Amino acid sequence: MKATLFVILLLTTSMPAWAQFNQSVVAVNDERVVSPLIMNPAGEGAYKVYMPPGVRMRKAGRILTIIGGANLIGGFILFNSVDDISYTRYDANGTAYVEMDGRAALGIVMMAGGLGMGIPGVILWTKGSRKYKRYLEQHEGEQTVSFNMNGNGVSLRYQF
Repeated sequence: MKATLFVILLLTTSMPAWAQFNQSVVAVNDERVVSPLIMNPAGEGAYKVYMPPGVRMRKAGRILTIIGGANLIGGFILFNSVDDISYTRYDANGTAYVEMDGRAALGIVMMAGGLGMGIPGVILWTKGSRKYKRYLEQHEGEQTVSFNMNGNGVSLRYQF
């Protein structure tokens, strides 16, 4: 038993120290150099990955809409699962306190949060899709070659 506790203590104390040691070895200024053929210039010598207009807005809108819809449905289910019985409690002075199930308040908060995320999400999603569609229509007849590098790999695309 003592040996097991010693091993657990040793592992929990040595892991953070090892992580700190590895972090100090990493260079402070870790910038990736990428060819300008892949990147789109963004100002004074800074480069960023080119994304057509509306793509980020559409993606953010989708995420907000999905999470907001899940919160709205979950809050509605939680609110409807509350017992209708309220409990009355009296203190020493004879004052009555009415206690209700706390799930009702949580359900209302979840529904409000779901609406607060879902409505702007739908707006962002539709506006982003409209911008992206307009961009594709403007660049419909162009021939483009793109070389994309992302976390999944490298791709070469020719659009005509």
